Amino acid sequence: MKKALRYALPVPLKKILKTTVYTILDIKDTLTGVRDKAYPPRRLNFVGSADFKAVGDEFAGLFTNLGELKPTDRVLDIGSGIGRMALPLTGFLKNGRYEGFDIDARGVQWCQQHITPNHPQFEFQYVDLYNKYYNPKATVQPAEFKFPYADNSFDFIFATSVFTHLLPDDTTHYLAEIERVLAPKGRVFSTWFVLNEDRKKRMKTESASANFAHAYKETDFCFYSHANNPEAEMAYTQKWLKSQLKNYELHTGTWCGVDGVSYQDIVIWRPKK
Repeated sequence: MKKALRYALPVPLKKILKTTVYTILDIKDTLTGVRDKAYPPRRLNFVGSADFKAVGDEFAGLFTNLGELKPTDRVLDIGSGIGRMALPLTGFLKNGRYEGFDIDARGVQWCQQHITPNHPQFEFQYVDLYNKYYNPKATVQPAEFKFPYADNSFDFIFATSVFTHLLPDDTTHYLAEIERVLAPKGRVFSTWFVLNEDRKKRMKTESASANFAHAYKETDFCFYSHANNPEAEMAYTQKWLKSQLKNYELHTGTWCGVDGVSYQDIVIWRPKK
């Protein structure tokens, strides 16, 4: 029932409701004195509804435990959002470097104003790319975007909740750009919704949190959950993923109602092993 209601509400309406609720909670936090100024106000959080700090801390651990992130790594955050992943890394990358880019100007501005002044090795930039869900007014397509970095620039690249919002052509282009800017022996940490025959059955049950019922342009490898907004939540088949990547490992997520290491599926990719 909860899943059906989530898909029944139009995406713009859900965004308005979320912002309204978070604004009320911000006011409450300010009045009660519990607002943590090291973190952005809730109303600016456009990267999901889970606990902001808890998710950031969770992934900081996953980056080191699964992705072998090191304090000296040169790191690229694709879709840096409003600093959810960057903030817990500020105490870890003491001798490393962090670059992040995002298509939401509000998030980039907050990070530039609140993270970079205290941690100059952390830099953020805005890129005006089209996405029907996050940035519908932009005109530059993701498949035309060249990452603003030189070849072999990074030891560790991560993309959390990025490929879950990208169309197929954009996804293959991003994978190519990631491989271009990744240094030899570098690691890529990314999250996906990955489908196989078992998961296609499980996603229709109440124990699953998402149901990718719609095939994108009648393909057999790309599916989405929101009928009128594919980029809101996208999944790819494990067979297709295997055809695109070499030297990767898949860690199962809990989204389809099974035990896993995180909510979304995690892919660790070493294309230049």
